[in-house]
Amino acid sequence: MMIDTLLLVLLVLVFFSFLIFLFVKGSNLSWKKIFIVLFIGISAIVSGFLYTGLDKFGSDISRIIHNSSPKSPTEIYTVLFKNPFDSCVTVLNLKDQVIPKIDCCIWMEISLCPKELSRIINLRKYETSHYNNSDSLIFLKTFGDRPVWWTPQCLGESILKLTFKFNEDKQQTLFYGKDSSHIYLCDQALKNCYQQCHTST
Repeated sequence: MMIDTLLLVLLVLVFFSFLIFLFVKGSNLSWKKIFIVLFIGISAIVSGFLYTGLDKFGSDISRIIHNSSPKSPTEIYTVLFKNPFDSCVTVLNLKDQVIPKIDCCIWMEISLCPKELSRIINLRKYETSHYNNSDSLIFLKTFGDRPVWWTPQCLGESILKLTFKFNEDKQQTLFYGKDSSHIYLCDQALKNCYQQCHTST
């Protein structure tokens, strides 16, 4: 968890906002009051750093920067499914989470070979469901915020849905057809976007 780091960053921002306020309107305050507030602010920040630890603070900030930076389709695929079996994988479309754990989902449309799909399926104990193309209103109703290109209903008459729930916060869903050459992925942050991911179409 990085809640302590986020609170420390917020404290620093509030402190610097107060310094700016002093610079603009400090003449209206007595030096005694300014000194007391500065002492409390600096003490709180130093205590926060000591509690959090410089190593953890630096590591958490690096994670926030890294997670907020745009990633290539290959990087995202590797994070989700490890290194592919060979070069048969092509990410056709991608919509990443701009702010991880706040944005709803990672959406992907992927072209791949059956052997690579088999490798992905064996990575986790997915729960399998079978649908006909005519059931699209049923299996798409929990994906209300999907991009326009995210169309698993176009995979053919027979569609397989794989679901794996990592925990209460995260779930991964894959759709593929009989030829095993095309998949649609939705990697959902469940609690953080309940309204987005459960809007009926």
